[in-house]
Amino acid sequence: MPKLPPDDMPLAAPSWQSGLSADPMLGVFRRHFAALRSAHAAQEQEGVLVAAVDRNGLFDAHAHLGLPRSGIAHLVVGRHERCDFVLSRDPDVSLRHLLVRATRGPGGHIQLRAIDLRSRVGLLSEDGRRCEAIASRGPLFLQVASYVVFLLPTGPKVRPWTRDADETWRGFSPRSQEILPPPQPLKSRAAPGADAVRLATITLTSSSPQAGDLTSTHAVWSDQLERGILVGRDDRCSHGGVDEGNLSRVHLVLLSVDDEVWAIDTASTNGTRVQDGPQFRQLLLSGDTQLVLADALALRWSPAVLSVRA
Repeated sequence: MPKLPPDDMPLAAPSWQSGLSADPMLGVFRRHFAALRSAHAAQEQEGVLVAAVDRNGLFDAHAHLGLPRSGIAHLVVGRHERCDFVLSRDPDVSLRHLLVRATRGPGGHIQLRAIDLRSRVGLLSEDGRRCEAIASRGPLFLQVASYVVFLLPTGPKVRPWTRDADETWRGFSPRSQEILPPPQPLKSRAAPGADAVRLATITLTSSSPQAGDLTSTHAVWSDQLERGILVGRDDRCSHGGVDEGNLSRVHLVLLSVDDEVWAIDTASTNGTRVQDGPQFRQLLLSGDTQLVLADALALRWSPAVLSVRA
């Protein structure tokens, strides 16, 4: 079996350029409309239907992300078997490729955000633009390596689909979408933007027989949190390269949305917990918080007393 390149290595010529990327989203939707309609109709709960079509045009998989009472849910998509939604047929998909965030917006309508986890090949919008993150009020369509991925809201607030693919597709419009610019430099020590505000500090502490006790402290800026700060063993993480085997390559994301900061475990192998507390998949950071990643790395989140501009 050929050895795959590490997740942080860029690909010279992505194989998906000759695959589904040339097939318009509407064409893929038409071809698989019966299966998509059936899967969508089966979900009466408020949430998001996630469906993927692979490079061979096969309806590969689908799953449903239900919204809890809080109205906020996250789903991790990637090649790793522990991901919430696994895309296993294409080695160009990173082990943990993207994070999907679903929230209940004004009027009960679902808002979606897809965030690239610094993957090798990134995300493409439905019009073929490389992007770091996409936000949408309503359905969201992406290309992930050679896959076409549909994110389709479900529930009582969603307009029922008709029996005609084109009419249903037209019913998805207009969609209010925001596409963020291409990824910034991976390392958190890259200079913050001119309008960035320092919101907190992160203190990382690890201990190993080989390296001893290591502690590092990092300023956290608003523009970094909007893009998502990645913590893990992989060098592509904002706070990465930690030589702790129990950590996943991409273990945790710190993300700000609507003036809230969330810690989101990215389907890690050994989990994330609050110190002296249970493991969690998503946690709202409301104050000074100590997290433990895989019992290998301590992360202390300390909000700034006074916000400071760059």
